[in-house]
Amino acid sequence: MASIPRPNLFSRVWAFYTTSLRERPLRTKMIQSGVLYISADLVAQLGIEGKYIRRKVEGEEGEEVYDPIRTARLSIYGSTIFAPLAHYWLNSIERIALASKVKTLMGKLALDICIWSPFVTFMFPTCLGLLEGKNVGEVRQKVAHGWFPTWQKAVCVFGPTQIINFSLVPPQHRLLTVQSVGLCWNIFLSWQNNRNNKLLAAAQIHLLNAQEHLLEVDQGHGVGVGVELTEEEARSRKKLADAEKEVEDAEKRKRGLKDQAGEMGVGVKMAWS
Repeated sequence: MASIPRPNLFSRVWAFYTTSLRERPLRTKMIQSGVLYISADLVAQLGIEGKYIRRKVEGEEGEEVYDPIRTARLSIYGSTIFAPLAHYWLNSIERIALASKVKTLMGKLALDICIWSPFVTFMFPTCLGLLEGKNVGEVRQKVAHGWFPTWQKAVCVFGPTQIINFSLVPPQHRLLTVQSVGLCWNIFLSWQNNRNNKLLAAAQIHLLNAQEHLLEVDQGHGVGVGVELTEEEARSRKKLADAEKEVEDAEKRKRGLKDQAGEMGVGVKMAWS
């Protein structure tokens, strides 16, 4: 008699998760959201922002040292504030039923983009600012500075995601779907950042070589004010200018990636419903 194959680990974990989601939906979503927020911030800090846990263990301080308090704040926000609100929002929006499936989808999407999304983009920096111990004026300034551009970027990423989410994904899994997309987006940014770090290192080597070569050429020809540049000197100066531009572009990309991976970016990426 053939033995019945035992389910693998993933199947057992998924069965436990779906059972918990059915029997204790709010508690399960709170735990799920907290875990995903921790994962997203670890990717952001260690992968994208280039911070180090080792330096924290050794007692160092500075921008490049991993900040566990930030991860804890995000986890508290994701599990105790965002997840319950998202749970009730999704349950409420699921009651919408218009004349056709397309109209129902468009209605849900419009409400999500025009009501829930602006609210989340406001709620996240407000809650994080208060958890950081900032006063009302500082929180208001933080929200005013980043609210609209953050909302615009999030809509571009999660607008298409929500079309698929509302049309194909079962209601109980929609929060997991959109937060997983946010986590994957952070991983993609981390890959981009690591790639850019290699390009930046190569550009800095090119710049150093160009500076050394130009110095050698200048010393060999005694270039001074009013002296016409030779072809080799002009070529060396052009290589130096190109190398400086290469380094500048790489550093600009690095700053842009870091801006996308800050607390505001992580939170809104993970906080769409």
